Formats: sequence, C-alpha cells, structure tokens
Amino acid sequence: MQINGNGRYLPGQVFSVIKLEQLVYLLLGLSVLLIPGVSAWARPHPKALYTHSVAEGVFRVFYTTEGKHAVPADDVDGNAVPDRVDDILVQLKAADWFYQTQLGLVPPLKHSRYTQSDGIEVHVQHFDQGTGLAFDEPTKPNWFEGQSSTAPTLKIKIGSQVDPRLSTTPAHELFHVYQYAYSPFKTKWFTEGMARWLEEPFSRQAQFAVPPSPSSCRELTGMAYNANGFFARLAERQFKGFDQAAISDEYRQFVYSDGSPVIRIQSVYKFRPVKTWLERAAELGARESRRLGVVEGKWPETLQRSAQFDLTLCEALTKP
Repeated sequence: MQINGNGRYLPGQVFSVIKLEQLVYLLLGLSVLLIPGVSAWARPHPKALYTHSVAEGVFRVFYTTEGKHAVPADDVDGNAVPDRVDDILVQLKAADWFYQTQLGLVPPLKHSRYTQSDGIEVHVQHFDQGTGLAFDEPTKPNWFEGQSSTAPTLKIKIGSQVDPRLSTTPAHELFHVYQYAYSPFKTKWFTEGMARWLEEPFSRQAQFAVPPSPSSCRELTGMAYNANGFFARLAERQFKGFDQAAISDEYRQFVYSDGSPVIRIQSVYKFRPVKTWLERAAELGARESRRLGVVEGKWPETLQRSAQFDLTLCEALTKP
C-alpha cells in the first residue's frame, strides 16, 4: 500500500509522490536521528528519578527531594531521612512482621518463585491517579550507591503524596507481593478484596467499614475492593478454631515519626484464616498449572487475571 499527496492509500508498484532517491535520503536522515536515541535508551541515567535511597532488612526505599516526585522535607528526628520515607519504611516493616509472625505467612523471598530475588525495592513517586502499585515479576535492581548485587528484585511503588500515618497503602501493596508469591491468581476480588480487608490492623478508622458480603461465589466475579466484605464474613465463620491470644507485645516497636503506633489492634485471631486461604490458592494454582501445562510462576498476565478460575477459587477458600 502507498500514500498519495492527499494522504489516500493507493495500490501499485510506483510511488506517486516520493521519488526513490528522496526515500533513500529520508531513511538515512531517520537513521541518524534514531541512533543516539537507542543509545540513550540502552543506558538510562541511574538516578534519573531518585536522588536518595535508604535500606533496612529486605526493603530498599528510593526517593527524591527534588521536583515533581519529591517527598516532604520534614525530618523531626534529624536522621537525614525525610519523615515521610521513615514512615513508609516503618509501616512496611510492621506489616512484614505482622504477616509473618502473627499470621504465619511465608515471606515472599522464601517462595520458589522468588528465590533468585534478594530484596524488595520501594519506589516513592508522584501518582496522578491511585496511591500505589505492586509488581509480581522480579526485575533488574535500581542503581544505588555501593551496589554490590545484580540479583533481580521485587518492586512496589508508593505515591509521594501518601502519608502512612493516615494511609494503609504500604501495607496493602506489600500484601499483594505475599499473594503473588503464593499463587498465580490476580482476579481483583481475590487480590484487592483480601488486601483491603487486611488493612484493618493498620487503619486509624475507629470503625473499619465492611460492605455486605455477596451471598454466593458467582456474585464475586467483577468485584474488587468491595469484596472485603466477603473475606470479613468468611473469617467470622472460620476463625473460631484459632487461638484467640492477644497480639505479641513486639508490635509496640513500630511507631511513626510522630510517636503514634503503626499497628492498632490488640487481637489477631480473626485474621489468621488468611494463611489457610493463601495455601489453598497455592494448591489450586499448582493443580491448574499441571492441567493447563503452564509453568508455575510463569502464567501469562491474561491468564492470571482471568475470571475462569473465580468459582473454583472461591469454593476452595470457603470449604470447611
């Protein structure tokens, strides 16, 4: 197909407007323009977005104090790290402690899918919409001063406008990484509904809002955050066999820059069915991988998000 001077497509073997020699000159010009661009893309500046990083445990937080993505500069404790970054990091640490020690979950880096990864990167940047993202595929590590490892890392993004003292976004996004480590399912009622319900231990709301639960598994398809009511009611039916002891006193070590506590509940037993749910999802994921002939941990994105597993997944979670 070819184009004439008026922009219409014309059939034929001869160009109606651009002569052959003109085409050659045009292609040469384009090649000159494209070569520096490709070179620049291949070697991005390592600190194009972030100017600072701070690490603790499995987490490395990247942030900037300049431009559109800057975090507030307040630094009450004078540790040369902005309070906003300190507060994001402490909520992540508290959530990681809570998921492992109080719920008995296996941390993401201990799962076979992520054994080659050596940490979780947290990128703090401005969001025009939303407040956070969690990624399920390990990627190349971001550059940081003194970097010694090239092992792939897991990544979370947190909005620089997020104040963790008022928002549960860091804990929510970290829980997604736990979900991805256990199973391939990314249908929203499962990922977002469960993660929203599990925000309660970190929420400042005196009464954590829970919408009505759907009456059947078939009603879950198409739901997202509003499926937290399903998990709240399911937990009520299942937690009765769990130890009802209070939360470990170790939770008191996690405080924000203003001295307020990160974890705000005194008992954890109603959240303990989460371990059973994720283990059942893992079993179903392994079974479906064998049935479909797909490698575990390597499902295409469309398959992970497919609603075809909704009914089977819901039935696996709700069985006695």
